[in-house]
Amino acid sequence: MTPFVWSQLLAAVGAVFGIVSFQLRERRSVLLCLTALSCFNASHFLVLGRTTPAILLLLTVTQFITALVSRHRAFVGLYLAAAAVAIGLSYNGLPSWLAFGAFTCGTIGSFQHSDRVLRQCFCAGNLFWIVHNVLVGSPVAILIETAFLTSNLVGYWRLYGPPSQAAPGQIADRKERPS
Repeated sequence: MTPFVWSQLLAAVGAVFGIVSFQLRERRSVLLCLTALSCFNASHFLVLGRTTPAILLLLTVTQFITALVSRHRAFVGLYLAAAAVAIGLSYNGLPSWLAFGAFTCGTIGSFQHSDRVLRQCFCAGNLFWIVHNVLVGSPVAILIETAFLTSNLVGYWRLYGPPSQAAPGQIADRKERPS
């Protein structure tokens, strides 16, 4: 089996965890699935020889584990600083910046108290990853991130309904469900 095929299989296994994660309501379950996903995706990028996203995804594994125990905002700064060091050590042009953008969105989302904000941040991160994966030429990763974005949006709609019709600045009709 070629390294490319192997990498795509690792990404596909990770996809199962990612798609399931956004259909779960409990924050802990979502983060555990995303931890498994990040392990598989880091392996996928290592096999492809893409160091920056692999390092950022390994940082993401530790970030999700940390977020399971604490939502303290100081961790956001710590993880963003670690990601900046990782980018400095493995910089590879625009794909590195896109991976950093995705990591930043995921980091901010991971330490939120609001499930809605977590999901919104992850949607933004999915968009960064989709563009990244197009640039690095990983078709399975493109499909997977598109599926994650879709799953996240479906889960958001299922849990919270359509966006409120309230005017900007008004309080929404629906109350947030506890995570």
